[in-house]
Amino acid sequence: MTESKRSVGRPSKAPQRVDQVLDAFTRCVARYGLEGATLQRVADEAGMARGHIRHYVGNRDELRDLFARRIVSRYSGRAEEAAFAGPAGHRTEALVGYFFGDEMQPNDDSAAIDALLAAARFDEALRELIRIAYAGLESLIGRALADDHPGRPLATYRDAAYQILALAYGHWTLTEMGFPAMGGPAAHRLALTVIEAVAASPPTTPSAG
Repeated sequence: MTESKRSVGRPSKAPQRVDQVLDAFTRCVARYGLEGATLQRVADEAGMARGHIRHYVGNRDELRDLFARRIVSRYSGRAEEAAFAGPAGHRTEALVGYFFGDEMQPNDDSAAIDALLAAARFDEALRELIRIAYAGLESLIGRALADDHPGRPLATYRDAAYQILALAYGHWTLTEMGFPAMGGPAAHRLALTVIEAVAASPPTTPSAG
């Protein structure tokens, strides 16, 4: 086959269609909850036939699993980008800025994440997926702290990472419940004091000999 003939074929639209379906599912979950996001409602929201939903993503369980994995991947990836876009020595501050920034304000994704967390209480596989995601964020914070302030005991990074994650998660949860967003700067400042405490802690002294 010649190169000109190879170039005639159309690229697959499947990735765009999958994104379209997942976007519609996210809006439906935010509006109706996880159980209320039926295939028919998703199809209506996406402007597709129900059969197309099944063609591109499978049944409802497969759609939910794909949706959960996309949410986890999206926010884990963005957090890592935020951390390592920061200047050397200040990556944790950049990551904390992301956690308390505009992108993390309530939106359809936030409501969908809340629905996933509620469903995870009764679904071991989903609970494990979400646990791994939050553990990944905790590990990312710890790595950023170690890059910014090397030589501290591992327990120092671990404890600080957990404190920062707990502050961020608590802030996200309270904001979703209608607490004013103005509380964010206070939580942000407290997270920065955790980083300052790591910076102020003495590095471990290598043993002699």
